[in-house]
Amino acid sequence: MLSVQEVLALIEEHVPPLNPRPVLLEEARGLRLRQEVVSQNDEPPFHRSAMDGFAVSLRGQARDFVIGGEILPGDPPPPAIPEGTTLRVFTGSALPEGAGVFKQEDVREADGKIRVSEEGVCGYVRRQGSIARAGDILVPHATLLGPAELAVLAANGITQPLVTPRPRVAHLTTGREIVGIGQVPAPGQIRNANATLIRELVTQCGAALSVQAHADESLPSALAACRQPAFSTADVFMVSGGSSHGKYDRTRALFQELGFTTLCEAVNCRPGKPFLFATRGSQVAVGLPGNPISHFVTFHLFVRKVLQRMAEGTPRPPERMRLSEGAQITQDARETFWPARLLDSGGVCALPWLDSGHLAALMGVNALLHVPAQSLPRPGKLVEVIPTG
Repeated sequence: MLSVQEVLALIEEHVPPLNPRPVLLEEARGLRLRQEVVSQNDEPPFHRSAMDGFAVSLRGQARDFVIGGEILPGDPPPPAIPEGTTLRVFTGSALPEGAGVFKQEDVREADGKIRVSEEGVCGYVRRQGSIARAGDILVPHATLLGPAELAVLAANGITQPLVTPRPRVAHLTTGREIVGIGQVPAPGQIRNANATLIRELVTQCGAALSVQAHADESLPSALAACRQPAFSTADVFMVSGGSSHGKYDRTRALFQELGFTTLCEAVNCRPGKPFLFATRGSQVAVGLPGNPISHFVTFHLFVRKVLQRMAEGTPRPPERMRLSEGAQITQDARETFWPARLLDSGGVCALPWLDSGHLAALMGVNALLHVPAQSLPRPGKLVEVIPTG
């Protein structure tokens, strides 16, 4: 049985970033850029008016002008503006060299002419290349792409940036007692809540759930479910249930049959002891214990780490917070990761859970409280907290 730190070290050793590939711009938010984006042109690419107003030649000192026309956004600029003449412009209008703009609030217009007030200042031009010159780096390699970065890529005509792709997850739930969420369970049966829990946790991590399937405890049933192409092409193959050593726990055998090498068969923590970690080339397989709180804990301890490694994400480190009054924490020979809630005051409180099958106890949980083995933290003391939001 491995410690939590030993399992994390295995993940560090055996899970490299995914190979980069181009994706559609609209699918790239939250991904890591694997190229350097360089400006192909000056930005702005021409002199542009920064205001609605009137463009004039900067050579003159006049305050009275004849309106000689207008430059609409999208129109090419004239070669020059004659002295004594002004052209009506709008925000974004292209301007000739040597032009400035009086904003319309500083101008009185009448009979095809304008007079500029004494307070009026000629300027308000976004000069060509004032933001960037052709060849400048606009978005550096390894940038995490958010809305603003994607807009910069769009402005430079990049429709398929090269990125570290979103990890693809294939998920298999197991158990003959499990029925679909739209079914009415017979005595001895329960609905498949783990499928929903994993789907939402995977999505919350920014990964892509490519397929979900269900099988009973038999190995032939599990193998048949895994024949879908999405299982063989997934970056992470996740199995819910069957990870312990019971008579009908088949996840180890399933991994072996599929050609995975199992590197972890159990982890010394509460909850979540029967956790499996295996690899097949660059593909990772994990076996989660079937109870929902064990699911939640092992996902945030280990699976989220796998997904972050693959996507080159930056994990949020544990934090030290002051423990507030909450549920009674019980001491254990294993280190425990207790469901908890971050408080607006900056502290954290432990939440009650009856056992690892207590699904409703996960409501409101946004952190795990790390309780070292044989430890019993008291309210008012600093504790280590792993945020899960």
